[in-house]
Amino acid sequence: MKKLFSLAIIVSMIWFVTILVRPYWDRYLLQLDIAEAAIYGTKTNEYEARKFLFKKMKEKRRSITVKDVFIVKDEQKNVYVKMSYTDEIEIAGRTLMQVQFTVHAIEAETIAHL
Repeated sequence: MKKLFSLAIIVSMIWFVTILVRPYWDRYLLQLDIAEAAIYGTKTNEYEARKFLFKKMKEKRRSITVKDVFIVKDEQKNVYVKMSYTDEIEIAGRTLMQVQFTVHAIEAETIAHL
């Protein structure tokens, strides 16, 4: 009985840690998508980069609006992408905490010289 109780405590701790880490893991994955959109934007225009990013977010079932995303491309073809969003930590359908994230990426066009 004691082993079963210990196992239940360990499993619940792992479950709780997983719930707490999820928003930060999602932020990391979102950072990769933002960087990919910035790289794509160096070869296209701001509108196409925004469209690319919204397509990626739709595939991952993230709801973002136009005012959540800021994309700028300068004359040297440097692209700056910034996105702000709020994520929630929930347990049993109740929100424990809301976490505000701002993710950004800066990429410059790379030209291969042979």
